[in-house]
Amino acid sequence: MGRRLFACFRRGSSSSSRNEVHANGKTNGTVVEASAEGPVLVELFSSQGCVTSPAAELLLSRLGRGDFQLDAPVIVLAYHVDYWDYMGWKDPYGSSLSTVRQKAYVEALRLDTMFTPQVVVQGRAQCVGNDEDTLLSTIAGAPRFPAPTFQ
Repeated sequence: MGRRLFACFRRGSSSSSRNEVHANGKTNGTVVEASAEGPVLVELFSSQGCVTSPAAELLLSRLGRGDFQLDAPVIVLAYHVDYWDYMGWKDPYGSSLSTVRQKAYVEALRLDTMFTPQVVVQGRAQCVGNDEDTLLSTIAGAPRFPAPTFQ
């Protein structure tokens, strides 16, 4: 999905790729290659009802602040899910939309279960949100796509 989405922004850019997107959304057959220019999207799914989520939120906060020496810029998004609310305390930031988004990733990544804190990187890989070493290596190994260019 990401390749097609960002490919439409590359049309007419000064990039060396000659991938053209036609009106029907199909390309001329060339592949948009990962670029060292684009950012890495990091999404955290957490809840105030989860005892380990605060550590993950702190780690993602540090990531967004730039505390780590990364080769790629990152875009950090945080979502509070609502499936912990059944335990008697309602997360005021929890949202069923966030739960649906996480469930879509669980299905797309063919995982067995949903959990918090969970981090999804570039929509293609996931890890436990408070595992710093695994998170940083997942970000380092994530595919990067060119940033959109507007004319």
